[in-house]
Amino acid sequence: MVESIKPYLIHFITRYHQDISVYDDTFLKNAINERQAELGINTDSEYLNYLENNIEEASIFSGKLSNSYSEFFRNPLSFAYLAQVVLPQLIEKKKNSKEKEIRIWSAACAAGQEAYSLSILCDELNDRSTSDINCRIFATDISGDALVQARNGVFRTATLGKVCLKRIQTYFTCHEDVYTVIPSLRKSIDFSAFDLLSDNGSCPPASIYGNFDLVFCSNLLFYYKPEFRNRVLEKIGNSLARGGYLVTGETEREIVMGNYYREVFVNSAIFQKRG
Repeated sequence: MVESIKPYLIHFITRYHQDISVYDDTFLKNAINERQAELGINTDSEYLNYLENNIEEASIFSGKLSNSYSEFFRNPLSFAYLAQVVLPQLIEKKKNSKEKEIRIWSAACAAGQEAYSLSILCDELNDRSTSDINCRIFATDISGDALVQARNGVFRTATLGKVCLKRIQTYFTCHEDVYTVIPSLRKSIDFSAFDLLSDNGSCPPASIYGNFDLVFCSNLLFYYKPEFRNRVLEKIGNSLARGGYLVTGETEREIVMGNYYREVFVNSAIFQKRG
């Protein structure tokens, strides 16, 4: 443990009953340093005193620990492989087994960019396919504010950098600098609150039984200590259908490969459970 973060762990658990020890030590230290720089504070003792006397600051710092950043089609290689290989294979698998639904979970969905990206891929594949397979998407996050934004489906121009013009014209309505996803995309996604570190359940209650063909858990694992990363991966593994896929961030590939998953295509960050 980084010794300088110990007082912060004690402060948050005793004062606010919030256990921040689940986070990776280096990530915590970087968040502390960043907040001190923003306030013009030079020492830990000075910042701890500031935290003690400013409840609002505790809320601001806690917000820094929440990964609420996301993008549409964030990892182009992953989405390309999904569109060209994984989702078409899943459609054929469902057709052969007489099933009508592909089940997808976007875990830690932030403002919904990932879930809407997946909904766009599924809609495009259905247009090109003769099948009537539905894609049912469950998107969860621990942040109520992020979920409100996700349900609204309203985004600024700057957030659409990886969305091609054809998709923008097809799946968004535009008013000045504001783009709103079309109603059919919003209807295909169930947004709900879910804590990946909680001991209560291995999947979103709205999904009832999990059994997901595809789970996205991207750019989240590296924020946590190994034991909590493993807990999240175990929970996701329990919710995957046989032969289902897990998609993570590019920088998390080694974490996942060390937890009984194999990468299905090199550098794609798309995995299946071994065995």
